[in-house]
Amino acid sequence: MITGGTSGIGFAIAERFLQEGASSIILVGRSQKRLEAAAASLQSPEKVQVLVGDVSEAGSWVRELEKEMTNVDILVNSAGISISNILPRYEPEDISKILRTNLEGAIFTSRALMRAAIRSRVRNRNAIDGETRPASKCIINVSSLLALKAGTGAVPYAASKAGVLGLTRSLAVEASASLKDVFIRSNAIVPGYIETPMVSDFTPSEVERLKNQIPLHRFGIPEEVADAAVFLASNEYANNCVLNLDGGLSAV
Repeated sequence: MITGGTSGIGFAIAERFLQEGASSIILVGRSQKRLEAAAASLQSPEKVQVLVGDVSEAGSWVRELEKEMTNVDILVNSAGISISNILPRYEPEDISKILRTNLEGAIFTSRALMRAAIRSRVRNRNAIDGETRPASKCIINVSSLLALKAGTGAVPYAASKAGVLGLTRSLAVEASASLKDVFIRSNAIVPGYIETPMVSDFTPSEVERLKNQIPLHRFGIPEEVADAAVFLASNEYANNCVLNLDGGLSAV
């Protein structure tokens, strides 16, 4: 299941997972039209399901979310919004929307996966060989370099993405401590500036300034983030693994 899977990083991850042989993909987004268009443009569209829902309001449709999670092995929390402004000029509703989408949405979807995994374990308890360790499930949270490196005009966004890293760490420990015979790994990707719709509104001078700061002198592309998602999903020892993909900007 991939939230925010209709464009940018989420779409690239969906595309790559299908190339890697995923049996099915569930794209989650707010627009039925955009979801259907994204599904149609993916390889093997017959393997793609869509789920219409706003993760910023996931608490109101959590039961449906949990039902859809029944057979989900990998959850990618990629949904995110950013509204650029300095903090004194932010409208309160914009701050709340950013926090609900970027952080609360990831919390609710992670909760749904854990609850579905618990129910599945109970249903299949008698069918599981007690000596066989079941394959783990994996949560991949998409954070941001702004969670670690200060910037201007994105205080609520930076706070929400820093919260995503806290969520990642806490889940890695709590899932092990509290879930018997259920193995859920929690990891994060920390992208820098990636060629997505989120940076499309940057002015040419801003793009040039940022690229001059990045040691590789370019923005990343979504496919490079998808590479990291494949690693985190497939490596069974990756837990609380945080991958920086920023072209070296975090070192500056």
